[in-house]
Amino acid sequence: MKVSELSSRIEKFRNALIEHADLWKQSLDHVLPDYPIANGAKLREQLDSLARQLGGLRPYIDKFDLPSMMGVAGVEWDVYDSSVSNDVAARKGHSIEGVLQQLQQILGRLDSMSPESDFELHKETRPAPQHVTIHQHGPQSRVNLNSTDQSQNFLSTTEQNIFSQVRAALESGVTQEATLRNILAKLTDFETTAHQPTSLEKFQAFVNSTASYMTIVGPFIPALLQMVGK
Repeated sequence: MKVSELSSRIEKFRNALIEHADLWKQSLDHVLPDYPIANGAKLREQLDSLARQLGGLRPYIDKFDLPSMMGVAGVEWDVYDSSVSNDVAARKGHSIEGVLQQLQQILGRLDSMSPESDFELHKETRPAPQHVTIHQHGPQSRVNLNSTDQSQNFLSTTEQNIFSQVRAALESGVTQEATLRNILAKLTDFETTAHQPTSLEKFQAFVNSTASYMTIVGPFIPALLQMVGK
């Protein structure tokens, strides 16, 4: 597929998801906003179209290696699957926000490529996903995790890009300057110790500092977790 065609299809999918999100939010019960109580037929039509578009785009989206798993209180889900399904509002709302942000990043990367170049797919062997449980109980949230067996003490280009993406997301979403400085400082502490024995403590400190911003950092947690050393 040409880069220009892929960019156009992702832009179309993103716009359709925004349109769906707007109608979905309007259709929720304001007292118990778990599922839509209005516009059922139109929402089902939108979901069918979104699911079909995602089916064709997902292999290309996955090529960008952006984290797609989110987890809260022992429950994990894929943000893309949640966004195009009739999922419970607490998961779907956060998932849509994460997907829209990732699609914008992907479009930005495609903008840097030649429009007429081919965007090819090829099979890659990926490590098994790590399990993360995020317990949210207000400001005192904590994280339980299974450490990886990484022994490297350097960051690959992909890992450096992940840290850059986390910083960009935080700078866009955290409005309080003092809070942002504190979170970014803890992120830097973790980055400088990634794959080292002390990285687990630094990782926990970073995630605990972002308890109120899990919507922003949640999609990145699985990728960051893979950089935790023993």
